[in-house]
Amino acid sequence: MSSDTGTLALVPKEYDETATPASWTIEQTDLIKRTVAKGTTDDELALFLYVCKRTGLDPLARQIYAVKRGGQMVIQTGIDGYRLTAARTRAHAGTDDAIFDSEDEDYPNKATTTVYRFVQGQRVPYTATARWSEYCQENGPGWKRMPYLMLAKCSEALALRKAFPAELSGLYTHEEMLQAETAPPALVEQPQGTVGRISDGQRRRLFALCKEHGVSHEDFKRFLKDAYQLDSTNDIEAGAYNVICQGITDGSVKEFLRPSEEQGK
Repeated sequence: MSSDTGTLALVPKEYDETATPASWTIEQTDLIKRTVAKGTTDDELALFLYVCKRTGLDPLARQIYAVKRGGQMVIQTGIDGYRLTAARTRAHAGTDDAIFDSEDEDYPNKATTTVYRFVQGQRVPYTATARWSEYCQENGPGWKRMPYLMLAKCSEALALRKAFPAELSGLYTHEEMLQAETAPPALVEQPQGTVGRISDGQRRRLFALCKEHGVSHEDFKRFLKDAYQLDSTNDIEAGAYNVICQGITDGSVKEFLRPSEEQGK
């Protein structure tokens, strides 16, 4: 906080600073708490503002907002917010149109989307699938009128989060969260360890998953350094835990590391 200007700087250097306000006044911060982060505690507001800073999304333009679910804060954006965050990294290398299992029915059973990211000079694909049974909100008007579009947004969000875990972990799209009545597990599990960091039990599970899926200790350390700029598993944020677990299980971590492995041969 600056004593002579009374503003709070919220735009990280790695993003385009012309795209969002360079700072917010105290009055604007209070407005955020009364509107797009309504009902949040001071600690939750601080976390929300940190995510705004990390992603470069502007809550005053309603690009990002906080919702209380089951007493827990969930930070949400729209699919356009995901796309904007990925684009600002300058590593986003395109997104394929969603592929459906069938387009002859009233609604698809699943949608699959591939997002591309430049990793050490190579265009690497990250593919994810969203299933109707897991995401459909039957009473939602959007799901009735545009079932294919809605499921495609969910699969694109999943693929973007796999491709850009450091930028999008802990941030969920509105379409993904429509079916949720409580906060995602990654946020609920925080009290088990240091606030904001994963617990010792979660660290042990990560190591067990790495062993099970053939990711060496050194490779996992390299993944954390390259993807999250972290030097230790002790620094992993709780909001990133489920995404990293999924990446180990589905092979995304190995895909992320493959370009550097091939380059070293």
